[in-house]
Amino acid sequence: MSAQRSAAERAGGGGAESAAPARGPGRPRSTESHAAILRAALELAIEDGLAGMTIEAVAARAGVGKTTIYRRWSNKHELMAAAVRFIAHDLQTPDRGTLRDDYLALAGAALASLAPGALRLMPRLMLEAADDPELFAVCREVLIDPRRAALGAIVARGVQRGEVRADVDIDVAVDVLIAPMIYRTLTSGADPAALRGLPEAVFDLVSRGLTPPTR
Repeated sequence: MSAQRSAAERAGGGGAESAAPARGPGRPRSTESHAAILRAALELAIEDGLAGMTIEAVAARAGVGKTTIYRRWSNKHELMAAAVRFIAHDLQTPDRGTLRDDYLALAGAALASLAPGALRLMPRLMLEAADDPELFAVCREVLIDPRRAALGAIVARGVQRGEVRADVDIDVAVDVLIAPMIYRTLTSGADPAALRGLPEAVFDLVSRGLTPPTR
């Protein structure tokens, strides 16, 4: 099942078990059209990027009229923001007792929360956002800031526990812990298999610079 179909089922309120009685042919009703629009926007963004995506193309693929889309979103940036929010779920800040366990739990949850296909979409969005302030703002709000905040809280808790040096710059520590995942995603063509075991390897290497010296 594709990421977009999974997204559509959640947006529509469930699978076959919760489906309403069958209806005649025609354009989708409101909840179905909403899911279809999000699915179409994600598919087209993965295929052509946001720059190549048009409201007309989304409407055609979703099987709705352009006015249906414009009633919900005023432009494609707002539409993509809604689609990205749908596939990038909120992350909880884990507390497993140690910095390493917290970091690995957060990394695992961040990857697990992304629907298949979302990994391919994110690098493309970030590259396009470099020249698009509106898209960059969406990426920061939905993809970047929540993950940085969660990881920053974990590192700060490590300082309180005495696991991390008190003089560590938390923002730099977050950069160093996140950057290898982003780089591997870009260089692997967003292959999820390339990320297996990477959080453990990154932490075990970076932790040598984070932990207080042994007395």
